[in-house]
Amino acid sequence: MLKFKRKKIFLKYKGFTLIELSIVMGLSFMLLMAVWSLFRISYNTNQFTDDELSAQRAVRIVLENLKSDLRSAVFPDGLVGDKFIIQAPFSLDGKEVGGNKIRFAKFSGFDSNGKPIIEKIMYNFDIDSGKVKRSNWSGKWEQKNNTCENEKVFPTSLSGFKNSAGESYLYFNTFYTDTDKQGFKGRLYVFAEIKAVYGKHVIKAHTVIGSRYITSKDREPFWNYNPMSKLNPEDFNK
Repeated sequence: MLKFKRKKIFLKYKGFTLIELSIVMGLSFMLLMAVWSLFRISYNTNQFTDDELSAQRAVRIVLENLKSDLRSAVFPDGLVGDKFIIQAPFSLDGKEVGGNKIRFAKFSGFDSNGKPIIEKIMYNFDIDSGKVKRSNWSGKWEQKNNTCENEKVFPTSLSGFKNSAGESYLYFNTFYTDTDKQGFKGRLYVFAEIKAVYGKHVIKAHTVIGSRYITSKDREPFWNYNPMSKLNPEDFNK
């Protein structure tokens, strides 16, 4: 009778060595660092682009609204005081230039009785938040008037900081041109300089705005539609 012997076969499983594991972990770490570097580069690029767009948007919104209002500024003959009231003196490079706040009156057309519609407007730069505010004011046309009504804050700030202007600013100043030998003043202009800082991106711009309707005594090229003769100085002190 034939007998078969069973042989026990033992399979030996060989695991990873410490050296192999170290090599795999090193390669994985290098791959992870490469992916992280690409992510950081992409993030920084997107952040810089967002900061650039935010700064450009903030400057553009403020300047476009400011130009629209200032070009319709009015000031009748017989009213005592500056045609633009500039307040909150601004210090730039150790020198005082203009101010963070400007007050003026805007011509907004005629009512049903043919009387000019005058709106008193104030622009103010808030150094605590970096935001620009547009509001109305009332009362006498004088330097010490600090009334503020219907305040509206522009949706974008000039600063990337949440509660601080940082290095951002907005200031105003005025000057005349073409003053003759007799002291007759020419056209009145408003100078506005604005700086928006978002992260590493800085946008700085300045503009000179000439109003259409300052006063009949100004040398304006737009006399074909000048409402000055119908303005009562007393209406500006209400």
